[in-house]
Amino acid sequence: MKLYLVRHGESVCNVERMLYGRTDCALTDKGREQARAVGEKLAGTAIERCVASPLIRAADTARIALAGRGVPIELDGRLMEQDMGEWENVHFPTLLEQEPELMRAMLTDWTQVVPPGGESYASVRARVEAVIAEAAASGRDTLFVAHNGPLSTVLALLLNMPDSAVNSLWFEQGCWSSVELRDGMARLCYFNK
Repeated sequence: MKLYLVRHGESVCNVERMLYGRTDCALTDKGREQARAVGEKLAGTAIERCVASPLIRAADTARIALAGRGVPIELDGRLMEQDMGEWENVHFPTLLEQEPELMRAMLTDWTQVVPPGGESYASVRARVEAVIAEAAASGRDTLFVAHNGPLSTVLALLLNMPDSAVNSLWFEQGCWSSVELRDGMARLCYFNK
């Protein structure tokens, strides 16, 4: 079976340079176009189901990318981005100015820094592991549409990489990646195609 991984298209909060995880920011026109483009790129793939974050930027990306294909879209909160707590929906440059050491630490290795009042990487990892296990048990080619944090965690877990590897994995908007699962092994087929 194959897992296809797609990050949501550009959102309003991306443009405004906000640090956000659970904030429900809509797609921009560019983000909707990125969703259409990734749908065109995936047109020849045999996707049987889609599991998407319920946040509007991911859910809308899934709907636009799969328009007309008849693929059921399941919204699953376990694919939501990390809860940024007190940093949620705060202008990123402001946080760099107000919390320089903590922000530098987070930019170096976000798996080691818990945003004040927010969610730990261990929590993100646990919920993503559960989604992967369910998808693998289904045996169906599945598209995950989510956010960079959960998607980088999916890839690191499947490829048996250390947690810190998520800091080096960046899912581009408007692209897709895929991993083949066969005989208990995972093989990266494409990244940011």
